[in-house]
Amino acid sequence: MSYLTPQHEQLARQQQSSFMQWFGQLPFDRKIAAIGVSLTIGVTCAAASWTQFASDRIYFCIRTPHQGLRCADNHNRPYRMTLWHWQQWQKDGAPTVVVPNEDISPKGLVKATNPYKPLWAMGAFVGFAAAGWMLRHLQDTERQLANFETVAEKRDYARAELKAQSELLDDYRAVAVKQVELQADLELIANDHTVDIQKAEILGETEIKISQIEANDAVFEAETAGMSEEQKQEYINFLRSSKTPYLQGSQTLQGTVDPSDKVEGSGDKEARLESENTQDEQDGDSSTYQPSTPTIQPASSTNNPTLEPLNRILGAKRSTLIVGGTGAGKSVTESYMLNRFSKRFPIADVWAIAQKNDSFCGLDKKGRVLLFDPLEPQLAMAAIDQVYSIYDQRRRVPEHRRHEFDNQPVRLILADWHSIYETVKLEAWFQPYLKKISTIITVGRELNVCLIIDTQSFNLAALGIGDSNIRKNLYIIAQGNYNVEADGTVNDSYGVLYNLITNAKIVEDAEKRSSLKERFTELKSQSKQLGQPLIFISVDPMQLDILPDITSYKPGIKPAIQLDTVSPEYLENLLRLEFDIDLSTTSINSPLNQTNNHRVDENASDENQAISNIKLTEIQTKLVDYLKGKGAKTPRQIKQNAGNKFKGISEAQIRDELNLLVQKEKVICAGEDSYRLVD
Repeated sequence: MSYLTPQHEQLARQQQSSFMQWFGQLPFDRKIAAIGVSLTIGVTCAAASWTQFASDRIYFCIRTPHQGLRCADNHNRPYRMTLWHWQQWQKDGAPTVVVPNEDISPKGLVKATNPYKPLWAMGAFVGFAAAGWMLRHLQDTERQLANFETVAEKRDYARAELKAQSELLDDYRAVAVKQVELQADLELIANDHTVDIQKAEILGETEIKISQIEANDAVFEAETAGMSEEQKQEYINFLRSSKTPYLQGSQTLQGTVDPSDKVEGSGDKEARLESENTQDEQDGDSSTYQPSTPTIQPASSTNNPTLEPLNRILGAKRSTLIVGGTGAGKSVTESYMLNRFSKRFPIADVWAIAQKNDSFCGLDKKGRVLLFDPLEPQLAMAAIDQVYSIYDQRRRVPEHRRHEFDNQPVRLILADWHSIYETVKLEAWFQPYLKKISTIITVGRELNVCLIIDTQSFNLAALGIGDSNIRKNLYIIAQGNYNVEADGTVNDSYGVLYNLITNAKIVEDAEKRSSLKERFTELKSQSKQLGQPLIFISVDPMQLDILPDITSYKPGIKPAIQLDTVSPEYLENLLRLEFDIDLSTTSINSPLNQTNNHRVDENASDENQAISNIKLTEIQTKLVDYLKGKGAKTPRQIKQNAGNKFKGISEAQIRDELNLLVQKEKVICAGEDSYRLVD
């Protein structure tokens, strides 16, 4: 044992005994035997000391007055005492009535049967004490041994755990090595295939050139057929001396005299390049696919619609937000973009989540359209998981290889996203999907993984996409339209477009907002007359134009037919005749009424008349009354401050009604999820 201090050692040695030192050296079984022997001795001595008598005794009787002898008490216990006490009693003068009990012995004396009883008791004490001492020593030794065994077990456990971890690391290292070897093999195979493809392309180009040379020779032979050798030589010299002014690359005659073609502006170069490439594709595909679109005029022309704003961002590597009210033509624009996009990138990976079972240019037949079911909303989110997994794989690719994704775009279409978001926004499982969407918008551009979101609101907070700063990572396409359906329903969706172009967070330059507002007023009447929507794209330079008829790209939709006999005034007159049955026909068509109508037309614009004739629902009327004189309010503030007025109406329903009021141009969106009345 290692002692802590000299005093500790001195005290420990004082407590030790030679007997315990001897006992401590014995094996365990002999220690148990020694303890057993000591206990046996103690038990034996205790039993011997417990029985018989250790001293002589005198039994006596008391003589009664009737001369009888009484030798026991009332409990039939005999009268007796030790010989020493009897002798002392006799010396002190014992009564004469006390006589020895001669029935026991002649003098009543009974000799001691166990004169060594104290010694037996001493032996029992010594036996028990020795057994307890040895047992305590054995317990102390076992306690010390148990501590050492515990430490040894922990050491063995730690060794086993380290060994297991080492084996796991070896297995992981082996798997990692196999993965690296497999990746190297795949890259080697891919490089071999690339080399083979390049060889095939070179051979193909060579064969094409050879064929062209042979064709030119055949043409030359045909042209010079019947000529003599001298005439052929003169013809060859004539061809060599002739110089043809060829145009280089994509240069055009108009471009050679266009000053703006010399130096690029500060606009979005990526969108310009995409526009040029898309325009080239349209020219190249004209022989195979000819949609029934009007003749495309320059963007500066306001008399004819143009596809220029849409073509500028077709195929750009950035997420796109398509905004428009009901009937604005979002799905038609989306179909046009998908059609042109699939022709430009045949191997593009496109998925869609939609409320309606639309075809999305054949994606439904490929199983790429997931229909959103409010009862089982998580099933449709598999498309987000699929696209995000592709993004996750691409972001792990080294930077010098990311150019490989330029012709391998991945797109996720979120159709009618506002209604889908309102259905699941409070679900806990949906929050990770919002993070995935936000990540794809902000980071996916470099990896060519983007979103196409069509919705009726440009408020990003109401879409769950994020704050207004994320809007800078999006191309925004906004549309407004006016059309009359076959059943007489009027769809006027210019309100969302107007609110968007006049929003300072979308168009930060006040002068540009004013210019767009004037152009909106200028083009709105033309859009109504042509039956074609207005389209706005937020890329620099921002532009507002009329979109041509591209309904042929949308399956199941026929181009709108313009009837000269049908006008908004004619339909309004029909509605009055249908519902104002208490008024006479003559009062409606009377000269006085026509005169009053003309006065109204003289004193008010077409927009104000349209707004004043829009019918509001009960909830919309309450919202308009509440917002009077209160400035901008959010749906939550309206619900909290006027709960009694909107009892039983949720915050989401209030937001939807406000968006409908925006479309009806009664309310404008003043900021993130806040609304106010039109001034």
